[in-house]
Amino acid sequence: MTVRIAIVFASSGGNTLETARMAALGATEAGAVTALYSARDFSADILTEHDGLLIGEPTWGQGDHHADFRPFDDSMAQLLAPARRLHGKGAAAFAGCDRAYRNFGRAIELIEKRLAECGAEILQRGLMIELRHNPASREFTQQWGRNFVARLRGELAPEAHEPRMGRAEVDRVMGISLAERESRELGGLR
Repeated sequence: MTVRIAIVFASSGGNTLETARMAALGATEAGAVTALYSARDFSADILTEHDGLLIGEPTWGQGDHHADFRPFDDSMAQLLAPARRLHGKGAAAFAGCDRAYRNFGRAIELIEKRLAECGAEILQRGLMIELRHNPASREFTQQWGRNFVARLRGELAPEAHEPRMGRAEVDRVMGISLAERESRELGGLR
């Protein structure tokens, strides 16, 4: 069964764009037809034309929507939420993050809340990428995209999306061991 997936993103430095591309690559490898859309000046109506939705943005400031994403989120609230027009659509969120901020990766929560208000079913845990991609995070992101397609088709059971990823899980995505993290943190204290 061919599934169509819309991947909508906002990006400043290119990291969230790379996440969108890596997830699209994985989803395409799994047999999905993917379309990438920049959230900037984009109407959410097009989401109703797809079977699955992957939506992402960097976590901005102290946990707000990115400026390029905010109009898209408003569009979802106005056009899709009142009639729950995404009912029957599978979805997942992704976000860029930085542990230096108190609201680490909060964009995941904002996106998932809006998707649920619009009637979408969150099929898997949101993906958080810290700062910049590396080979480990690229492979993880591609597998995340493949898993999303399998869940959309019913080949994998939906995954609980709450609680969202914590710092240790983000380190695993990034290929950073506990010893490496401790070394980095100790190095920063010197």
